[in-house]
Amino acid sequence: MQNKKKKNTKKAAFIAAAAVVALFAWIFGFKGWPSFVICGLLATLVGKVFSIMAQGVDTSKKAPVQKPIEKTGDAAVDGLIEKGLEMLKAIQEENDRIPDAVLSRNIDEIDKTAREIFRTVAEQPAKAPQIRRFMDYYLPTTLKMLSGYSKMNERNVTGQQAQETRRQIESAAAVVEKAFKKQLNNLYQDDILDISTDVEVLETLLKADGLTDTGMQSMTASQK
Repeated sequence: MQNKKKKNTKKAAFIAAAAVVALFAWIFGFKGWPSFVICGLLATLVGKVFSIMAQGVDTSKKAPVQKPIEKTGDAAVDGLIEKGLEMLKAIQEENDRIPDAVLSRNIDEIDKTAREIFRTVAEQPAKAPQIRRFMDYYLPTTLKMLSGYSKMNERNVTGQQAQETRRQIESAAAVVEKAFKKQLNNLYQDDILDISTDVEVLETLLKADGLTDTGMQSMTASQK
C-alpha cells in the first residue's frame, strides 16, 4: 500500500501547485520574470505543504488486526501453516503494487479467507490433509498470477495480448476468491453434520423424557 500512498501524495502536491499557478495568473498575471519566480516559489511551497499533509492522512481502509495463529505442536502442520502464511505475505506485497481497486479488494478477500483456512487447520490439525491441493497448487498459482500482473504494470507492457492477460487475471481473481471461501466451508462440513446429528439426538431424548412442550402435553394427557 506504500506505493499507492506515495502516488496519492504526489498527486495532491501537483494539484495544489497547479491551483496556485492558476490563481496567481488570474489575480496578478505574469509581468516579467519576477512574477514567474514569485509564482514558482509559492507553488513549490504550497505543493510541499500539501505533500506533507497528504502523508499524514491515510485514506485507505485499514484491515482489522489479525489474531495470531497459535502453534499446534505438530511440526508438519505448523510447517504447512507457516509456509502458507509466507505465501500470503508475498501475495499482499504484490497487492501493494497493483493499482486496480477491484482486483486489490479481491486479493484482500483472498488473504482474509486463506488466513481463516489456516486458523481452522491450526485449531483442528486433523484437517490438514484437506488443504493439500490448496497449498500445493491453488495458493502458489495465485501468487504467480498476481506477480505476473504487477510486473506487466511496472514494465508498462502493452499490446492486445497483454491487455487480454490482465483481464483474464482480474477475472480469475474473482473466481479464486469464491473458491477459497468454498474451501473454508468444506473444512466445516463434517462439523456441521456432527452438530446437526447432536441436535437431532438431543431433541429426541428430550422428547422421550418428557422435557419438551410436546412431551409435557403427552404426559398430562396420559395422567387424565
